[in-house]
Order: sequence, then C-alpha cells, then structure tokens
Amino acid sequence: MFKNLIFCLILFFTINGGAIAQLDNKQAEVFMLEIGDKVITLLTDKSISNQERANQFREILSTKFNVKAIGKFVLGRYWKQANEQEKQRFLELFTETTVASYATRFKDYTSEKFEVIGSRAEGDGGVTVLTRIVRPNGQDIPIDWKIFEKNGEMRIYDVILEGISMGITQRSEYASVIQQGGGKVHAINTALEKKLSSYTTTFSSPLQK
Repeated sequence: MFKNLIFCLILFFTINGGAIAQLDNKQAEVFMLEIGDKVITLLTDKSISNQERANQFREILSTKFNVKAIGKFVLGRYWKQANEQEKQRFLELFTETTVASYATRFKDYTSEKFEVIGSRAEGDGGVTVLTRIVRPNGQDIPIDWKIFEKNGEMRIYDVILEGISMGITQRSEYASVIQQGGGKVHAINTALEKKLSSYTTTFSSPLQK
C-alpha cells in the first residue's frame, strides 16, 4: 500500500563527514514541502508514462538525497570491505531499483496530499521536518525527515516512518543477504540486479542499456 511507497522511495541515511551548518527550521520546511509536492504530483499524474515518472524521480534522488551516504550506511561494515568497483555498482543498483519500484507501482492514487506540520532543530545541526501524507480514503501517514545543510546544500539523510528508521530496516535486510552470500558485497549486487531485471517490461534503466 502507500506505506510501501515510502519504504521504496527513500532509504535513509547517516552523515558522512564534511562541513555541516546549523540549518534554519523554516528553510528545511520549505525544502521538504517542495520535494513532497513534487513526489505526490508524480504519483497522481496519469498523463505521464512510467518511464517519465522514473526519470523525474531519479532526478529527485540525485539532487535531494545523499546517495553515497545511503550506500555507506546501508552496507555498514561491508562498505569498507568492498572494492571501489563493487561500491559504485552497489550505488547504481540501489538507486535504480528504488527508481524502478517507484515508477511501476502505486498507479491507483489520485488525490493524496503532502503536508508539513512542524519541525524541530536537532543538537547535531540538523532539522527534523514533521509531515504527513493525507489520504482521502485512508488513514494519514506520518513521516519525519532528517535534513542537513552540507557544503551549502540541503540534503535528506534519514526518513522515519511511524517511528521506524528506514535506514536501519534496510541495513538489516541487506546484511542478511550479504551474510547468506558468504559475506561478500557481490551477493547484494547480484540480488539487486535480479530485482532490477524484473522491471524491464515497464521501465528502462540506464544500467540496462
């Protein structure tokens, strides 16, 4: 259901070093509102194809989320064990499977709305923006977004859905796959390649060209 979209969309991340500035609450709220409105528009716009939806969502991921931090957190200790080629391949596959999941699912939504309901400054310099997905025929879904300003640009680093960090959830799932594959990052890359291939009939990824 719609909750699963959030699991697919965003996969929550930790800070990866660099210059972190104290972020203004209002700036963070405006930043998040713009992203949320755009995502909901992509979800509910029936005039665009799955491919166009995927292309636009890929742009959101690349410009509004710290993709490298995703990989470092989700892989945990396995990130250091992986070579550069494995790391790059993982980041590509991780991004594309997320895009594909988004582009090919949840086609029945038509009038959901995204609302910012508040924010709080955190001691580490970030701001948590509190939001909800308003559903006309279902229960509203609360989502918290952890945002930092790094090197002059705001990025989302973590998403908490109903009190659960999506990053921690994904990290546990991926660790299980890697352990079953003998502790090799190649195992999760292979699993993601298979997952991506299942979308080939409705979604074309740059990795498939």
